[in-house]
Amino acid sequence: MIPLRKLPGAAALVVTPLAMLAGCGGWYMPGDEDPSDNEPGCAGVCSVDGGPRTDAGTSPQDAGMQPDAGASPTVVMTIAEARRTPFDGRVRVKLEGVVIHTVESSGNGQRSDAGTPVRFWVVDPARPTQGLWVEKSPTDLPTNFVPQVGQYVDITGWMQAGARDEQLVGYRARISNPRVFDNSLGRLEIRLIDTLPVPADNRAPPGFGAADGGWLRPNPELLGTRVYVPGPLVMTDPSPQAFPRVPALSNGALFDGFEVSGGILVSSRNTAGPSPTDGGPGRCDWQALVRGDGGVVVFPHGIRGVWDTYTYVPCQDGGTGDLATCPKDPAGGRVPGTELPDGGLGSAFTHVLLPQDCERDLAGVWDAGR
Repeated sequence: MIPLRKLPGAAALVVTPLAMLAGCGGWYMPGDEDPSDNEPGCAGVCSVDGGPRTDAGTSPQDAGMQPDAGASPTVVMTIAEARRTPFDGRVRVKLEGVVIHTVESSGNGQRSDAGTPVRFWVVDPARPTQGLWVEKSPTDLPTNFVPQVGQYVDITGWMQAGARDEQLVGYRARISNPRVFDNSLGRLEIRLIDTLPVPADNRAPPGFGAADGGWLRPNPELLGTRVYVPGPLVMTDPSPQAFPRVPALSNGALFDGFEVSGGILVSSRNTAGPSPTDGGPGRCDWQALVRGDGGVVVFPHGIRGVWDTYTYVPCQDGGTGDLATCPKDPAGGRVPGTELPDGGLGSAFTHVLLPQDCERDLAGVWDAGR
């Protein structure tokens, strides 16, 4: 028996990184359910006791914020309630006392006044199965906010879903400013209250994550939260069609994720690729090992990560261009491999696990089998 071997975190496995119908800000494919539809039995603006709760809507002065002229009254909601609101810009939502549990890698450590949005996920510590993605633009308040894991905050903004042509995160429910509703006056507002321990990762229930190659959208009740899927888990497919990466090699051998036991799709965009030379977190390209040298990858202690939506927007040229610069397919995002026999696009989006590091979230072992 060949002993199982850990993949060195500093292994220099070079892989090129990835960089419907429109309502008033909410984007949905015909016949699809709202991606925020996660709370059965609650329709419209709901609260814990069944009735709407309103807030004065003024910005916290101790955080240096000023209320925007013409701002609509604010409705205080839980995250689950916010996901059930119509994504039409008419409701200004306030989430009270949520904790930042993950900062999107592209904005990690960056100030939101640096010219690009910062994105992060929050969880309600009183309701740890309720999480949500947050998108803060440079003009949102406070302008110099730096998201950090463990910050305990109030957030006021507007619920919406990503546009269909938004790479990887199209259709994803989020709270943001109302620019998609043509209201230039409104701004997302964040009030820092304190710091708190991040709630423990939600343990995946039996049968969790079976996406059927991207046709299904399993476990919507855990979207936006960190999830722990107990091990051992085995990589069952190192090259699922759902995760193409472009610019693609001529043989199409590059993929941005893999599938594990139970049909769970795991995105590797935050973990695969070359290890850094600046002392940053090590990288691990487990699927490249299997595709290149065969063998089996096992995650003996399971996998952790953020559970959220995923879509892929191909280039108009069929997928051989650079995603950062190519004209996008006007049909928008879809899950590759779910195309219909009659030419239909198939599933617009699915749910995937997004590990953030190789040390804790995606610690595996590789048996080369020789």
